[in-house]
Amino acid sequence: MAVALDTRTRILDATIDLLASGGDSAVRLSLVAEALDISEPSIYHHFKNRSDLITEAYSEWYWRCLKLEVPVENIMMLVDTKEDYLRAVLKSMSWSYRPDRIDTRSIRVSVLGAAQTNPELREKINAVNQKFLTSLADALITAQQKGWVRTDLDPMATAYWLHGQINGRVVAEMDPGVVDLEKWDAVSYEVVRHLLA
Repeated sequence: MAVALDTRTRILDATIDLLASGGDSAVRLSLVAEALDISEPSIYHHFKNRSDLITEAYSEWYWRCLKLEVPVENIMMLVDTKEDYLRAVLKSMSWSYRPDRIDTRSIRVSVLGAAQTNPELREKINAVNQKFLTSLADALITAQQKGWVRTDLDPMATAYWLHGQINGRVVAEMDPGVVDLEKWDAVSYEVVRHLLA
């Protein structure tokens, strides 16, 4: 069974590479098979068709990007005060804003765009988002229960907003030189400080 899982993962990896280089149109089963030195029917053993392969690859790609985010559960174990909580949130934002994270954010936005017209992918991405953002919302609930954060904020709406705000940075990153990204960060931190006060 490990061989089957390994082959499936390798197929996804090769497909993700093709998606990264040219989007959906770059994914050809013959190219995937050639890259892995396998036959095309081997791909069909793991995926129904090209569309299924692309959907699964996008979903895996998106999940891998989110797994690179700071684990919220770990942060909450280190937090003892309101100041610690705010510092942890701002630190996780600054980690997300690092220059080496630009590609990861771009990938997420690309996958979100693809999900808009692909119902199967949308369902998978929604499930990934719900899992990831529930952990953010749970952290906010804990902070609210401890009196560190306003209780009038809906935890899930706040988690989705924060995720959207971080991904929205792509708009400024796509047009280098128009927006000073350090100033973007400063505005973001100030809004979050005010929101969580």
